[in-house]
Amino acid sequence: MKIRPMIRVFVVLFVVAFTGMTLHLGGVFSSPPGWDAESGKHQQEVVGQTFNGVVLSMRDVRFNHTKHVLARLGINATQKVPHSFKSKEVDRSLEKFTGNRNYHTDLNLKVWSNRMAFIEVLEEFVLDTDAQYNSWRFFFEDDVELHPSLSNEEAQLVLARGMALANTDGIVFLGICGPSWGEIQGLNEHVQAAKCAGTCAHAFGFQQWKAAKFLSLMTTLNLEGGDPVVLGFYFDRYLHAFGRFVHQYWLLGSNLKSPVDSIWDHFGLLYQDRATFHSEISQ
Repeated sequence: MKIRPMIRVFVVLFVVAFTGMTLHLGGVFSSPPGWDAESGKHQQEVVGQTFNGVVLSMRDVRFNHTKHVLARLGINATQKVPHSFKSKEVDRSLEKFTGNRNYHTDLNLKVWSNRMAFIEVLEEFVLDTDAQYNSWRFFFEDDVELHPSLSNEEAQLVLARGMALANTDGIVFLGICGPSWGEIQGLNEHVQAAKCAGTCAHAFGFQQWKAAKFLSLMTTLNLEGGDPVVLGFYFDRYLHAFGRFVHQYWLLGSNLKSPVDSIWDHFGLLYQDRATFHSEISQ
């Protein structure tokens, strides 16, 4: 059995095992936001708490910049180098997905490489024996920047309160594109969080159990808005479909619009700083 199929088997086994555990615990993840069923206490936000993050980046200068930005939030970042779009791994994987070579353009290969990398880091998280089932891990593209309206201290406080809010969901976004809004809550006098679904995958986080659930459902999700084959190349379309058809997720900083004039529909604590770092996929 090859490595990739083995990983997917392990992911499914993890989901099955975790589902059984949640039933045994009497519905831990249907508890109110911030409620810790194991301790029987309400979790307050912990300012200064650190999280692990993974940045998809092929260029050290972009990764180092992003790592510095994330450190301001208390997120310790490591680098994940995606396969080159010119590599045999990407070429063969895309052909296997489509069943032909009709889609082998540079753009599609770059997008597919991005999708492969996101799936790999999520699978690595799910199979990480050092992580707990409710551990958080964040995932980023390498062009993020903290919204300029926030100081480091305010951003850390907002993140802490937002993480308490999202604790029972197991999924949270720090930046998103084109969202459809739902419930709204205040995180402080200036910053809101909203339940939503949207595109872009530049700043989001999962708890380990929810990453496993997402991977198990990913290929069953209905991708709307175009050619289903081409949409399937884009990892963020699966996140969007998950928010649309499974459940919405909290976006922290939902009232913070990107300061980049050319990106009018981006919101969140972290935006894509396309003024400094242009998209390498579209080049």
